[in-house]
Amino acid sequence: MNDKKLIVNLFLLILFAGINITSSAQDKPNVIFILADDLGYGDLPKYGHPYTKTPHLDKLADEGKRFTQGYMSGSWCMPARAALMTSLFPSREFLTTFVIDVEKPSVTSIMSDAGYKTAHIGKWHIGDNKRGENAPPPADYGIDLSFTTQSTGPGFTSKDKKKPHYREHTTTHYIDMAIDFAKSHKKDPFFINLWLYPTHSYIDPLPKYLDRFKDLEVNIDDFESEYQRDFLNFVSETHDINDAMRAYCADVSNLDDEIGRLLAAIEEMGLDDNTIIIFSSDNGPGPILNNMKKLRERYAKKPTLVNSVGSAGPFRQRKGSMYEGGIRAPWIIKWPKKIKGGTTDEETIFTGVDFLPTVAGLTGVEVPEMQLDGEDLSTSVLGTPQKRNKIQYWSDKPNWQVLRDGKWKAHLHLNKITLYDLEADLGETTDVASEHPELVSKYGKLLRAWKKEIHKKPIH
Repeated sequence: MNDKKLIVNLFLLILFAGINITSSAQDKPNVIFILADDLGYGDLPKYGHPYTKTPHLDKLADEGKRFTQGYMSGSWCMPARAALMTSLFPSREFLTTFVIDVEKPSVTSIMSDAGYKTAHIGKWHIGDNKRGENAPPPADYGIDLSFTTQSTGPGFTSKDKKKPHYREHTTTHYIDMAIDFAKSHKKDPFFINLWLYPTHSYIDPLPKYLDRFKDLEVNIDDFESEYQRDFLNFVSETHDINDAMRAYCADVSNLDDEIGRLLAAIEEMGLDDNTIIIFSSDNGPGPILNNMKKLRERYAKKPTLVNSVGSAGPFRQRKGSMYEGGIRAPWIIKWPKKIKGGTTDEETIFTGVDFLPTVAGLTGVEVPEMQLDGEDLSTSVLGTPQKRNKIQYWSDKPNWQVLRDGKWKAHLHLNKITLYDLEADLGETTDVASEHPELVSKYGKLLRAWKKEIHKKPIH
């Protein structure tokens, strides 16, 4: 072989190798994870709400897959978010501060190591206080771009903790940032955590969204019996249920419109087919709070500031509870290239700790050797419901531990076991422990062992 031919062959080899590398990078799916705040399981029309209007999230469900047995792994903000990042039960690792060890893998560090450009935009809430002085900045978790706030108050960017920003019109701003990040990395695979504020109280919607619901009158019979009790309590304390519901529906509409703007931008960029869009909420609906007059005075004296009246659907209780209403969450996943649109999975128990391994499974990213409380449920996402191998545990409170094993839900509360059959009793209204002593014995041993394990550390 002469030198000229050798040079040509080497050039072609390098050229095609470069093409293959570029093609491989472009073939990796992008991931956008949209997380609402305190949006109840029953707050979307697709999950049974009689009044909210969410055409963009409806379309997302129609073009993707909706899970009806979806959960978060904590019943309030910080534990749920820590579990999403790490695939660890929050009660196992984060009882005192909810600060994630930067030396341990997280979903963002794993995706970054696999060549993804990563962003965390919106609420952060890792750490045990509103400003998060005790928590490392998002950049320490393999995040290339971050613009975050702690809790519902001032926050910081990854570049400068001394520059707080505030909640005014944040949803629009965060969506803009997500769109810009996607545009900047069209040729790279990207992963975006987009953790938005709606519908966390206190609800203060824009007038244009309130106008959509100005004629809404609440009929208590439109809701599940469990929620009707909440309504009665609310009316007895505040006497403004119609105003509250109008404002809440308006807040949900604002959230939906902004998500629709993001989805349209992704489609306009030509990224739609190979972008996985995941939508969920961090826990059950926020608590119905009393003394709203005092709260209005505390928060800028705004007369329109009203309460959260989110719905947990058929489930018992709300945010902060180990009953289903506190931990159930909507999960919607769209990936036109792989997921058949308009499908519903009513079998797979999908929880917050499953997020990391499932995203890795969908994207083909290798998970390093690490402890995982979740499972890769990508088979369920792509078409075939799968049975869990691992029992799921919750324990956000010192004297209340819970597990889910198939159709059974067992509570250990103040050293007493209660047992519910969730196939027959979604509302957890009928304790069947006396009918199943063998299960009480089995689950009692598991829950007490779990309590002993997690109480090796002090409870927050």
